[in-house]
Amino acid sequence: MNSNHGQIDKQTAQRKKYRDRGLALAEELGLDGEKSLLTFCADQKKESLARGTACLALGFLQYEPAVPTLLELADDPDLSLVVNATRALEMIADPRAFQPMLTLAKDATRVEVRNRAIDVLGMLGDNRAEETFVSILSDRREAESTRCSAADAIGCLPQHSGRAVSCLLEALKEPSALIRWTALNTLGLIGDQSVVPALHACLSDKEIVPDLPEATTVASAAENALKNLKACTQCSS
Repeated sequence: MNSNHGQIDKQTAQRKKYRDRGLALAEELGLDGEKSLLTFCADQKKESLARGTACLALGFLQYEPAVPTLLELADDPDLSLVVNATRALEMIADPRAFQPMLTLAKDATRVEVRNRAIDVLGMLGDNRAEETFVSILSDRREAESTRCSAADAIGCLPQHSGRAVSCLLEALKEPSALIRWTALNTLGLIGDQSVVPALHACLSDKEIVPDLPEATTVASAAENALKNLKACTQCSS
């Protein structure tokens, strides 16, 4: 019972923190209230940076009426608006975003837009997206960053099919250290003990992952994944 109360208190504190941040961003823009933010966000005559800030404010305020406008901006020509609109969609986590984001994940012509759509789908946690994530991760014609986004998103889903687990294991054979590292992190999250031998095999993978801090190796992700799986086992026992 105390655990439940503690969780509720954390959620309440998080909502307050988000709301305070959203109000602070609105104040920076000289705007008062969600409706004013939404009007500003949708105004193409306004400067993109400020519109992006308005998008973020709406996300922090978790203002659900903003979802249609944010969905339109998710494929805006200005990539900074795309990023901020999709960040807001992640925070609001409205189911209405599922189908538009799935369409962008499959069909958008810009890598950055597809990646952000995949990220939003992961946050929505709808298992109907798993097939798309698996298809993207397994397709070597896809951009490295897009495949990594798909691998990350698989880990956000509440359930995982055998096909998804097999796809992640296949990704451990990829020449890209970043893809292997991302797949290992996801395998550590999904709690499938059958992957332990594959994780152990990756402990010898000392290749440094590009663009990560402190000379991070693929093996470090295998170590963390094994720790996470051990923690999952202890929690369930």
